[in-house]
Amino acid sequence: MTANLIAPGYIAETDFFRGNLSERRRTALIDATHNGRAGHPGDIAETTYFLASDGARHITGQTLHVNGGAHTTR
Repeated sequence: MTANLIAPGYIAETDFFRGNLSERRRTALIDATHNGRAGHPGDIAETTYFLASDGARHITGQTLHVNGGAHTTR
């Protein structure tokens, strides 16, 4: 069995860091993106919606990095 996965980057408006994300680290995470912004839960929701749609019926066993391009050069 194969699965498609979503690998999110920094997503604002979540409690992933449990209040321990410094402003300096937050700024660094955003600066690492190509689009200059934090991700939002809606970005992940829209990607999930797409993966569940007929438009993704031929996408199999992939990891989609939803991170504003933050990891494209690493």
